Amino acid sequence: MTPQIDKKVLLFGVGIFGREILDELLKKWSVIAVDYDENTIEELEDEYRDEEKLQLIHGDASSILTWKKIDIENVINIISTISDSDVSLEVCRIGREVFNLTVNIVVLLFEEEKEEAFEKFNINIVKPAELTTKIVISKIEKNYAIATNIGLGKGEIVEAKILARSHLVDRKLKYLKPTRWRIAAIYRDNELILPSGDERIKVGDRVIIIGDPKVLENLVNILLKGIPQFPLQFGMDIVVPYTQNTKKSFEEAVYLKKNTKAYKLLIFPVKNYRIRDDFDYIKSVVKNFEIKESIKNPADLLNYENNIGVLVYPFIKEPFFKGRVLKKILKTAKKPTLISRGNFPYSEITISLNCPDPAFNLEIGIELSRLMKLPFEVLYITMPQELRGEEEEEKLKERFEIISDFEQIYKTNIRYKVLEGNPVKETIKFMSDESKKKNLFIITYDRNEEISIFKPHIQYHITKSLKNSVLLLPLEELYG
Repeated sequence: MTPQIDKKVLLFGVGIFGREILDELLKKWSVIAVDYDENTIEELEDEYRDEEKLQLIHGDASSILTWKKIDIENVINIISTISDSDVSLEVCRIGREVFNLTVNIVVLLFEEEKEEAFEKFNINIVKPAELTTKIVISKIEKNYAIATNIGLGKGEIVEAKILARSHLVDRKLKYLKPTRWRIAAIYRDNELILPSGDERIKVGDRVIIIGDPKVLENLVNILLKGIPQFPLQFGMDIVVPYTQNTKKSFEEAVYLKKNTKAYKLLIFPVKNYRIRDDFDYIKSVVKNFEIKESIKNPADLLNYENNIGVLVYPFIKEPFFKGRVLKKILKTAKKPTLISRGNFPYSEITISLNCPDPAFNLEIGIELSRLMKLPFEVLYITMPQELRGEEEEEKLKERFEIISDFEQIYKTNIRYKVLEGNPVKETIKFMSDESKKKNLFIITYDRNEEISIFKPHIQYHITKSLKNSVLLLPLEELYG
């Protein structure tokens, strides 16, 4: 590439990092290098005596007098590698406010707690400590690499190799519930695959994932190690409405937070309830909570999506209310919703396979059983053998294969119960056993499926009739 002689890069600080950057810059650009240490400038003058593209200036980067020695008009980039963040901040201020420069400014920030002060100057920040850590981790974690030379370099682009023990293998991408992340590419057998929603991740695949760095860190733990992360694949926080009559559901939300990876409990008082009167009680039962604005109705939270992992919804007994609210939840909620009936602490988890994408439901159920250290059982209701058609036989076979797959992944035997009959009636009968009154019931559903008397909605009728708390997992094709 032909050097850009006329346009220059202004480099403040030529210490350890600055010297390496200077060498790379001189391969393509002319450079003006400024350093406060006179000995450093003298050494550079001796080392680069024959370098025509380099101008060296001894001076204080935070002084206007130093800046007046610089041919600012021809500067196209400014880089500060100075370890003193206050000096770098002054470099940004002088460049933007004194000389009104709109050029790109890059700052190596060694004191990360001061990052906020730089935001108003519209610059690019590089954190050497964070970047070095990611590179080191990438070197020792051979199945995981963070892109550091493309994008923002903040961990928003990662490459992961899918291991046999990952429980997300062979699952359609549209059912992986991508929240603030996407699988951008898959490399398989030396070929590039641009994935659609129906594509499945295979063991040995290398996948390129883009998204929120914090979300990707959790996702990689799932892909590489099978570490349970619920509800972080959906969001970080648990949301719950709060009134005098819903304290049992609030306590169930607290229980869920304590036994999962959820970060914070967001509490929404209903109808201006004086929640301050209960503040000491709340503080005594939960850590890391936030009291939010008052809402008119718990159903208002169905549209609240800010980093929600789970919505805990208090469910009262009146039949009309139950049916109307449950229909709204099934049609509106985009995140997992716990229909809270207060039967906690849970004694066991029951995972229903009478649902769309049973593998996804089983996956989440196993995650929860591992996090909560609870046993789990799997239930499927099929038609009587003499009434089964080809489609029902295929569903039954598919579920046996899913169970077999997960048994191989987890190296364990799964308690799998297959019953014959009406899926709603038989599920309710099964769960009415006294030994199961504290079981958590988990089931997925399709938000687009119609709920009417002409076409029974299995998940709706089961959830409406059970006395157990039910975790509803909505399926939505988030990929085009």
